[in-house]
Amino acid sequence: MEITQIRHFVRIAETGSYIKAADLLDIGQSTLSRQVRALEVELRASLFYRHGRGVLLTEAGKKFLEYARAVLHLMDSATIAVRDSESAFSGQLAIGMAPSIGRACIPLLLPELVERYPRAAISVVEGLSGALYDAVLLGQLDFALLYNPAASPNIKITPIVAEPLYLIGAAPVGEDRDQVTLAAVAELPLILPHGNHSVRVAVESAAARLGLGVNVKLQVDSSYSTMQLVAQGIGYSIMPRLVGRGAGLPALSWQKIENPALEATLCMVQPAQQPSNPLVAAAAEVVRASLAQLLAA
Repeated sequence: MEITQIRHFVRIAETGSYIKAADLLDIGQSTLSRQVRALEVELRASLFYRHGRGVLLTEAGKKFLEYARAVLHLMDSATIAVRDSESAFSGQLAIGMAPSIGRACIPLLLPELVERYPRAAISVVEGLSGALYDAVLLGQLDFALLYNPAASPNIKITPIVAEPLYLIGAAPVGEDRDQVTLAAVAELPLILPHGNHSVRVAVESAAARLGLGVNVKLQVDSSYSTMQLVAQGIGYSIMPRLVGRGAGLPALSWQKIENPALEATLCMVQPAQQPSNPLVAAAAEVVRASLAQLLAA
């Protein structure tokens, strides 16, 4: 299996056509067909379905595409790693963030990264934590920012800061406008993400230790949509304070949860076997320092 074959396979998958891919690559369609056939023989699986307007990926092709992109990203990183110092900070940098983190961090981080590394091609991918975690495992992202990521021998986890969890509502609960007990929170109609989300796991686990149940009225994964519902008085939610730092968010009450205090740890996750790459290492340090400063403010 050759890198050229993999690159050409990815281009066919992205264009959905041997004709378009051949034009873009400036090679013959017969050459592309032979390369794909060689891949299929080696993989012992069909990669494309043909139809009247082009081709579609088979299920095997979809799986192989994920790994193919990861291989190409890794090869590009390897190329950068062996270049001279003048071009050490050029190349591709792929960062993943949950939308709740990105809303607050992208306006802060991206201008600084662009200024520091003008020759780098920087991309930011927003998505659910599970999808970003898998993308890091596959090598599709250089690093991602996630709350409470699961430990894995294939993942390097660097804690950045532990954030308290807050109850957010259209109005405060109880007489203390700054704090609220977990027992009081458990009695409220809550709008929380689905069951495997780190914040929900932390809340339900802490409540269970106190012998309490949690009243989940709605399950919504989008923090922005959740805040809009909370502002309308539909219910309450629980989030780290960073989530409320983005622009254009509704004005809400934020009460720190106490007795017991709950936390979510913002972490940077990277592939454990990531090759040495000056751009990735430098950018990761900039991101860590900037976030620590932002959250300490």
